[in-house]
Amino acid sequence: MKDITHNIIDLRELEPHLTHPAIALRAASTQIDESFWLIADHDPVELHEFLLELALTVQTFICSETEYRVFLGKVA
Repeated sequence: MKDITHNIIDLRELEPHLTHPAIALRAASTQIDESFWLIADHDPVELHEFLLELALTVQTFICSETEYRVFLGKVA
């Protein structure tokens, strides 16, 4: 079983210019039927088109005013 912390990218800890490369790298290593999470301090709506271009499914959960969790996966 994989360590669940490996499947999380906390965008709050990244410099903004590293966001796209970090997500692209994780998406490239994600196999069909695998998934990972993004955590952000705002609704990352600006990433939506980018995530779709990476062929990821996207589901956003609003946990509080300052915490958004985005579930990303690849399907066949």
